[in-house]
Amino acid sequence: MKLKRILVPHDGGQMSDKALLYAEELAKALNSEVTILYVIEEIEVPATLLLGNDRIMIAKARRSIARELEQKWNNFVQGKVRLLSSENVKATSEVRVGDPGEQILKFAKDNKVDLIVMGSRRLEGMSKVVVALGSVARKVSERAPCPVMIIHSSHTHPTWGMQED
Repeated sequence: MKLKRILVPHDGGQMSDKALLYAEELAKALNSEVTILYVIEEIEVPATLLLGNDRIMIAKARRSIARELEQKWNNFVQGKVRLLSSENVKATSEVRVGDPGEQILKFAKDNKVDLIVMGSRRLEGMSKVVVALGSVARKVSERAPCPVMIIHSSHTHPTWGMQED
């Protein structure tokens, strides 16, 4: 079995960075390519807001926000891609708009991803029950067309690879 394409969904947070560290080491060992995927969630506009406002202006504002988020993401991820490249890992990044779980699954299927490596926080008590029902990691792990490696917050931080300055 070859793992040529590794997908790392990234939300800009620490758990996503941890997942990227694991993906980096796997990619180095297996000569794989890493794609870092950021999903911009569509901004829901409540119906009550639409009733008394200009729909065209609201649509323009939504597009403007999405462009700004994409620009910030591209600035952020360029450093990650450079670090991976400096470790001799071929890396690219992608941005999609929509539901994170659905976009991750669609990207994995459309691009014949061999492994998804993603971060997830471990939650305790009642918050675990409530949040887990809508968890992106849960949704992806249950429906992915390939294996999914979920890195939990309780995992120790790897000492290899992409160390922060």
